[in-house]
Amino acid sequence: MALSDDQNAFVQWLLTPKDERNPRTQAALAERLGVSPTMLTSWKSEATFLERWNAEYLSGVGSPERKSAIMETLYGTATDPDDPKHVQAAKSYFEIEGSLAPKGRSQLDITVASRPTSELSDAELERMLAAKAGDELGRRRDASA
Repeated sequence: MALSDDQNAFVQWLLTPKDERNPRTQAALAERLGVSPTMLTSWKSEATFLERWNAEYLSGVGSPERKSAIMETLYGTATDPDDPKHVQAAKSYFEIEGSLAPKGRSQLDITVASRPTSELSDAELERMLAAKAGDELGRRRDASA
């Protein structure tokens, strides 16, 4: 079953970043389309609507342009030694890129800012470990909240 023009317009509105939507609210969109706000809500539970919404979302999110932009940003963070997330970004970059050793390997050599970890000063290593520990504690707090 094909979607109506109004349903297609709603899918496109849902796929638009919230701060770029016009109109700004779902209620205002319902008014523009000449349907009730509850109608829009009910469309979001229909199988055909959900399939189209998901397919459109995946085609946008998975586009090569978006992936390239994300990888460039991740690379920039990974190669910036002043960014507190650069080690995490480097690990993510290599996991995505596929060159990181598979899990289960007993030891993993990590190079930071083009230097092996063995060449870091004690202070640099302590700062990195503290940042990583802080990140982990934050994730645990968020998960338990």
